[in-house]
Amino acid sequence: MVSGNCAESNFGTVRIELPESHSELTPGLERACQVATARHVYRWGPSDTLRGELPADFELRFNCLTDKDGLRRFYPTLGSEGLISMLFAGGLAISIKQNGLSGEQARNSRMKFLLFQKMRKLNNRQQRKFQGIKDLYIKRPGRSDKGQRNVLPDSLGMISDCDDFPWGMNKLRIEGEKLARAYGYNRPSMHQTIEYGLFAAARSRPLMIEEPEQVEGLLRIALYNEQNTCDCDFQTREWIEGEVVAATDAHLNDSQDDFNEWFWGSKNSFLKQIARKRCPYGNVTNPMVRKVLLDLGWQAYTYVADCIHAQMCNFQNALLNPLNKQERQIYEMLYQKQSYLANLPLLLLYERIPFLKAPMLAVLNGQNDFEFAGTVHQLLYYYSQMSDSRRGADRLIQDFHVSCRSQNRPIKILEFDESCPVEDNGKRRKYKPLYDEDNQGWDD
Repeated sequence: MVSGNCAESNFGTVRIELPESHSELTPGLERACQVATARHVYRWGPSDTLRGELPADFELRFNCLTDKDGLRRFYPTLGSEGLISMLFAGGLAISIKQNGLSGEQARNSRMKFLLFQKMRKLNNRQQRKFQGIKDLYIKRPGRSDKGQRNVLPDSLGMISDCDDFPWGMNKLRIEGEKLARAYGYNRPSMHQTIEYGLFAAARSRPLMIEEPEQVEGLLRIALYNEQNTCDCDFQTREWIEGEVVAATDAHLNDSQDDFNEWFWGSKNSFLKQIARKRCPYGNVTNPMVRKVLLDLGWQAYTYVADCIHAQMCNFQNALLNPLNKQERQIYEMLYQKQSYLANLPLLLLYERIPFLKAPMLAVLNGQNDFEFAGTVHQLLYYYSQMSDSRRGADRLIQDFHVSCRSQNRPIKILEFDESCPVEDNGKRRKYKPLYDEDNQGWDD
């Protein structure tokens, strides 16, 4: 049934409304609204067949911005984590009805989602954005190698293994500014310069991998700082998995606050509870439980992706005015499963969107003169390398600070540079030049 700005079908009900005048906007959405010609709020409600599987007030809301060319783009009103939870709930309800899941199967599905959330709350999640000089530059106490002044990959910009030197920070800046201007940024900011510099390097040597297992492994190391399988025998691993599932299942009927505090509160001892139990196959340690938990959480990604895909297909099919080809390309890139991302939607990798934004915008704007999937894979690999280098450098700097405090020494890092002139009083200037030729890049 269609009436005015409301469309009702087997896929759900979509209502189109004007936004409330006092509604708050995120900085990103506020910038998008400045160039949009219209803004509406799309509200999706479940169909009668799904309503019994969802809370009475369940509703998805998206800001729909229309640009000067008439293209619609959908932005969630919730944060990414909240949106993922809502889409999982909706997708699970769809799966229950379409696939006839039993109550026990639905309960197991909810448990998978909890393990997925647990994995995302562990402290091994990659958080670096690499949008500024401080993220790239390594101070002297953090250098494991005398010549290591930044976290850029050793193969950055090398088209073949025969190339003599990888790009330094100065080359990254030059190539980044050049490519950013070619894509319409007349005065690129620092993070845009870095973003397009990495894009330029990645598209010159795309990483060609096609096996789903390899792509999945690449995504895992780009999202988390370890790609581990459990370092224990098969029987011990199965025992740990069983204990994790049993412990979680025993608390599923707790109140939401009590469950949250037990499962991922600041003082939770979930890992210790499992490790302290007596295993018939040998001793179990916290790291072993952690690795099994990570594996279970990663396996749940596939199921969460299926639920998100199902829910967003229903939303798309329920629209009063169907998406055109270009709108569908934008919509599906973000919200539906992608083969080059191991059949995950980009939404599940939202932390890496700033790192992958440049090639994606290029493709959406019709500038597809490069190997898209290989470029995205290379950028993800760059990220994992840079994150490893950054973590190692930060650890050395932290050790340096601890050593200084233990010896009651002031923590002061001076960068000796012969190119920096000496003042009349015999002391070097407080600040060095931002750029020096010797290290081919920015310095502090």
